[in-house]
Amino acid sequence: MVNLKHPLRKDLVKKREIKKENNNRIILTTRARIARNLSNYKFESTNNIEEKIRILNIVKETFGSNRELKNYKFFIINRLPKIQRNMLVEKHLISPEMGKKMNGKGVLIDFNSCNFKRSVSILINEEDHLRIQCITNDFDIMGSYNEAMKIEKKLERNLNFAYSNDLGYLTACPTNLGTGLRISIIAHLPCLVITSKIEKFIEKIIKIGCSIRGYFGEDSEVIGNLFQISNQISLGKSENEIIEEMTAICLNIIEEENSIKEEIKEKKYVNVEDSILRSYGMLKYAKLLSCEEALEFLSMVKLGYDINIIKDIKNFDFYELINIIGDSHIITNLGKSKSTSKNDVEIIRVNLIKEKILEGPD
Repeated sequence: MVNLKHPLRKDLVKKREIKKENNNRIILTTRARIARNLSNYKFESTNNIEEKIRILNIVKETFGSNRELKNYKFFIINRLPKIQRNMLVEKHLISPEMGKKMNGKGVLIDFNSCNFKRSVSILINEEDHLRIQCITNDFDIMGSYNEAMKIEKKLERNLNFAYSNDLGYLTACPTNLGTGLRISIIAHLPCLVITSKIEKFIEKIIKIGCSIRGYFGEDSEVIGNLFQISNQISLGKSENEIIEEMTAICLNIIEEENSIKEEIKEKKYVNVEDSILRSYGMLKYAKLLSCEEALEFLSMVKLGYDINIIKDIKNFDFYELINIIGDSHIITNLGKSKSTSKNDVEIIRVNLIKEKILEGPD
């Protein structure tokens, strides 16, 4: 049983939008991912390349024959240039693992929906035959879930999904059995990190049955005080129960981070102010910045703005900046050649950040 201050109430689930002043951009994104496997085919880890290609073709044909899914574009992963694969990973449209082990893998992307507000993709032959995911910019569990489930229902008209009356939908990993539903959020938690309260927070999150990882998921490092938090097990729980639990968990995360933020504002910790001002100085005067460095500094500067330590900057959207300062985005979307030097990319990154957050010239 999840033991939280916020009870698991159905009225929480019905609220598709949480007031922005309550979230204050602590929950940057919400992802609903539904895992499905085709009947009469082995799981991805045990089937051969011929079977993988057969599954790719079946799914591609299903989308091609459904007018409601005509906006989706199909890609075979190992035919994409490395820079495009990396950009899909940066946008969370495919997993980092999928960008490395590419044989027999594909993705369908709805480019009409892909923007800073929402993105939808269907991963083919990742860990499961199908992983249908919708990522929403902000705290919107029901919105993400409804969009992903809408696609699943359309596919189920033409595809037979592996299902057991005892276990529910069958998945490659036992933790996804049942509904196959995984709800993940990206939380920005600078206050918990800088006050050294993050370790106890992680222990608590794990204890209540969630997994906590870095920004890019499994085995990724924590950068920019960004954490991916998701439900660990779906077996034995309904979709509504998973959504209710994750909603309550998110509300507690928001409350805890905001509480520490108020404590920092009140007590004016000198080490926090020092870290914020150093980060501001780096963003203002640096000539070269890696993506990792930029995320660390932006995280602290955003906190500095929120607690009124830094005032002469724009109120920037941290998630929007995350989406445009990655190497692949800079090289691809800004029309730069893939042979662009590392220094050139870092210079462009610095200038992008200054344009977005600084009020004007010195």
